[in-house]
Amino acid sequence: MDSSKRSLSSLPPELIEEILYRTPAESLVRAKPTCKQWYALITDTRFIYEHLRRSPQRFIRTEETVQIMDPVTRTRSDSPLPKELRRLHSIRMMVHCDGLLLCMRSYCQYRDTDLALWNPVLRELAWIEPSTCFTTSDYYGIGYDIKKSRYDYKILRFTDHRYDDHNASYDDEPEVEVYEFKTNSWRTLAAEVDWAVDLTCKGAAVMGNMYWIASEDEEQFILGFDFSVERFKNVCFCPPPADNNYLACFDGDRLSLLQQDEKEPWNIVVWVTNKLADVDVLFTKYFNVSRPDVPALLDHTDMAHPVYFIGEHKRIMAWSEVEVDEDDDKDPPICIIFYEIDEGGVRRKLETERHYEAGYYGTFLCGYVYVPSLVSLPE
Repeated sequence: MDSSKRSLSSLPPELIEEILYRTPAESLVRAKPTCKQWYALITDTRFIYEHLRRSPQRFIRTEETVQIMDPVTRTRSDSPLPKELRRLHSIRMMVHCDGLLLCMRSYCQYRDTDLALWNPVLRELAWIEPSTCFTTSDYYGIGYDIKKSRYDYKILRFTDHRYDDHNASYDDEPEVEVYEFKTNSWRTLAAEVDWAVDLTCKGAAVMGNMYWIASEDEEQFILGFDFSVERFKNVCFCPPPADNNYLACFDGDRLSLLQQDEKEPWNIVVWVTNKLADVDVLFTKYFNVSRPDVPALLDHTDMAHPVYFIGEHKRIMAWSEVEVDEDDDKDPPICIIFYEIDEGGVRRKLETERHYEAGYYGTFLCGYVYVPSLVSLPE
């Protein structure tokens, strides 16, 4: 054991634990083999979930590589995609819960779709077998029963038949079903999908449950799924809709909604709910930004939709795809830009990626909010 490890090991156990809580998950993975005491602590379930609770949010983007953006240090790391995911038009969407990413991989055919659960930090990946098949009309969620073990994760799948081939029969396909890892099987739920989910909303996981922006009879609302009772619920109505509405987890137990109109992109309104565990949940306006330097987070409809979360001191942390005009006659490059925006306007702007190739077509969503974790894939 070198001097640094020896000096650290001589510290009181509670101080060592506090230091390890403040250490990034990626570094803890590398540290596990160095000391039996550390290994026992780092692999302890209590430590894993407390470390997760304290870990800051980041952005993750998958294209040719896995890109993780730290909005605090404004640094980006790159690592190879798992070989199983290295295929053209590989990851169509992802849903995040506790550092686990539920990835839908699809191609041109309606039924040519796969589902995998992935922890990028631990480099663990497992394919989920369908009950019949997965389709491009499916929506997914991942969560757990908060009344039982948090580690008993479940997957929700439901379909709105948006891309169905209407000349084919889908009578054999369940409309709503839940997958349990402890049994490695799907169960059909007696629920009817009579709403439409916002295409750009792939879902926000909050405290074990899932939430989406949905609409029915021209009314827009927050649709929730409670994994404890395995039921959908209408959580609350949304504020008057804008051209672009983006949903995210806020403060660990609430939701935020960011709205920006295409005709007035310099104006952003942010709404937040009270605690989702409350009996009555409502959106209230948190703050708005109205400044001439505020960018359109969705540059135009051919661009990837942005990803964001609300940081401390009413700051919008956003990662978006932008077409940048240049003085020459060449096609304008497509740039991936990180913005930090508050009520005073754009505080920081950082270009993290640039594409010059003509006809570049990236991802549907620019990225996803993500918390690196030590949570292993459920067995």
